[in-house]
Amino acid sequence: MRRIMLVAAALSVPLAASTAGLVALAGPAGASAPVSCTTMSGNVAGRLTLKGCGGGLGKGTAIGSLFPAGGGAITWKGEHKGTTTIGNVTFASPGQGGCKTGSVEQDITGTVTANTSKADILNTTVSGRVCVDGAGHQSLVKHTVFTL
Repeated sequence: MRRIMLVAAALSVPLAASTAGLVALAGPAGASAPVSCTTMSGNVAGRLTLKGCGGGLGKGTAIGSLFPAGGGAITWKGEHKGTTTIGNVTFASPGQGGCKTGSVEQDITGTVTANTSKADILNTTVSGRVCVDGAGHQSLVKHTVFTL
C-alpha cells in the first residue's frame, strides 16, 4: 500500500508543476486580453480602415493620419460598436524592415486612453508594424497584426 502511495505522489508532482506553469501564463485576474486586427489599409491623407478585429469590434475606421498625428479615435462597426481613443503614440522606423521595396516600416506603440465600445481594451497597449509607401498608403507588415 505504501508503494502505491509513493508512486501516486511521484506522479502528481510533475502534474502539479505543469499546472502551476499554466496558471502563471494566464496572467493576473481581471487583465484584458489584447484584441488583434488582421488587416489595415488606407492613406495617411484619407481614411484608415482596420478589419478582422476580434473582441466583437469587427471593422474600424479612423482618419488616415491617426498614427502620424500621435493619436486619435477609431470608430467600430462590429457587434461592440463604439469609439476607441488612442494616445501617447510613438514611432520607431527601422527603415524598410518587413516592407517591400518602395515602402518604409513604421513600428507604432501607444495606449487606449478612452473606450466606449463593449470590448475590454481600456489602458491596453496599442502596437503594430505598418508599411507606408511613397504615396502614403498604409498596410500591416506581412504576417503581423495590429493589437490593442
